Amino acid sequence: MTFFDLTRRLASVIPTPLRPDVPAPEPQPAPAGPQHSRGGFAAFRHRNYRLFWFGQVGSLIGTWMQSVSEPWLVLLLGGNALQLGLVLALEFAPSTVLAPLGGVLADRMDKRVVIMWTQVAAALQAAVLFAITVTGVVQIWHIFILAFVLGCINAVNMPVRQAFAAEMVPRRDLLNAIALNSASFNASRIVGPAIAGVTLALWGPAVNFGINAVSYIAVLVALVMIDPSRLFRAARSAENLPVLRSLAEGVRYARGNPHVLWPLVLLLGISIFGLNFQTLLPLYAVHTLGLKADGYGALYAVMGTGSLIGSMSLAFLGARRPLVPLIMGGGLIFVTFELLLGATQSVAPAYVWVIFIGLSSMLMINTINVTVQYGVPDELRGRVMSLYVTVFAGSSPLGGLFAGGVAQLWGPRAGFVLGAVFSLVFLALAGWQLMRVNLPPLGERTREPRAQVARAAQTGQTGQTGRPRTAGSAGSK
Repeated sequence: MTFFDLTRRLASVIPTPLRPDVPAPEPQPAPAGPQHSRGGFAAFRHRNYRLFWFGQVGSLIGTWMQSVSEPWLVLLLGGNALQLGLVLALEFAPSTVLAPLGGVLADRMDKRVVIMWTQVAAALQAAVLFAITVTGVVQIWHIFILAFVLGCINAVNMPVRQAFAAEMVPRRDLLNAIALNSASFNASRIVGPAIAGVTLALWGPAVNFGINAVSYIAVLVALVMIDPSRLFRAARSAENLPVLRSLAEGVRYARGNPHVLWPLVLLLGISIFGLNFQTLLPLYAVHTLGLKADGYGALYAVMGTGSLIGSMSLAFLGARRPLVPLIMGGGLIFVTFELLLGATQSVAPAYVWVIFIGLSSMLMINTINVTVQYGVPDELRGRVMSLYVTVFAGSSPLGGLFAGGVAQLWGPRAGFVLGAVFSLVFLALAGWQLMRVNLPPLGERTREPRAQVARAAQTGQTGQTGRPRTAGSAGSK
């Protein structure tokens, strides 16, 4: 497929709400069958999902190459720990405001088309970063601006992409699709930093920015090749609501359902205090371990290996595993090894600890994702998942500034230690609440009737069963 062909096909799929002459495709119901699929690769049976998955891998390799190279470029330009934290803050700050709007888009528009245009915009951002770096005119304030631009793009893209997973597979394969999505992210997290470490050492960061710009072609081609008639679309119930009212529906639903609320609270705490490796890891690699560019890239790649193992573990565990022990177990392992990393000044143990950090963090985060996604009715999915993105990505500015400030005062090791301690507080609070909810395995859950969903969204006072909750009732699913 030539670039001209790709452009022409992109133009042919302008979002339906902007083309009133083209009727929206009818929602495709999930076929009858077992409630939950078996096998670690069940989602791959669906052609649309396979296309998207492989396209994502190609694009994400480039994304990770840029993610590793950007903080390294800041250090090459003489930046300090606070400036590294500010880059991270600017990249994720837009999610605080724009991610909920992205959730409204996900429930109103064709998700595939929205993702296409956000990927085109991200490719242009990477191309600009490549151009100013390769010509030698780049300054730290340029990186600040481009990080903010990418943050705006991702704030729209992430909630739509999260919700799109549910349209490519029937509900019985949703858990597996989420786990395999994370596996693609973490497989790229191994390959991307490993390549980036070599290219950084040989040619500098500009090459990695250029590779990232080109890598978006892979996901664009995959999205163009997806067959819209085979998507499992939900009814677009939010189309006629004002934006603020539409947002409020998602917030009320999340607030009124403990299986959504408390995993999001845990994710908020872990994201602010524990998941600050983009700020702390380059400082730790250079100032504590004395690594060069290739060693820094290898450290990221090793962490990605652990993350891939964690992602694939969830894919093979099956839907009948209790979720709270997976969340709590993953969280406790994560906190333990982050503390060990903060206490380590030697290279060999650091490589071991980051494997377990990657594994446990992905097991915890993916289980939170599954818990939230599986409990959300299709017509509210985009808006509720936008809250997930707001919590996960929108909290990163605070996390970046926290980590950068601590590292500036006491060094990156202190950032790991304090982050682990504060994460443990949130883990204890959310774990206590989730134990009270007594959340059953996914395989034992039932789908609530549409009328109950609407009532829950309007009142925020009903659980999955639709019964009013009292002070002594947790409203379990």
